[in-house]
Amino acid sequence: MMLGENLAVIYYMMYQIKITAQAKKELKDIKKEYYEGINLSFEEIRENPFIGKPLLRELFGKYSYRVGQYRIIYIIDKKDKIVKVLTAGHRSSVYI
Repeated sequence: MMLGENLAVIYYMMYQIKITAQAKKELKDIKKEYYEGINLSFEEIRENPFIGKPLLRELFGKYSYRVGQYRIIYIIDKKDKIVKVLTAGHRSSVYI
């Protein structure tokens, strides 16, 4: 048996990120030291949107991605390969 003969290759087509007007407005208010981390997080989410934490109850169907004290809340459209960022902000106010 040759090395790698039985290995399956998993390929994730990257998702497209769409940011809502509300999220764009909220991103402008984020402290500069976190802003760069959040921008880098978009690339991670684009590569694997299921990296975020699935939310429950009234937020069911949405995901939360943690960046320090900030959270990115988004939904995933598997069919069209789109991640729609709904909101981004401090953890104390983003889930309201």
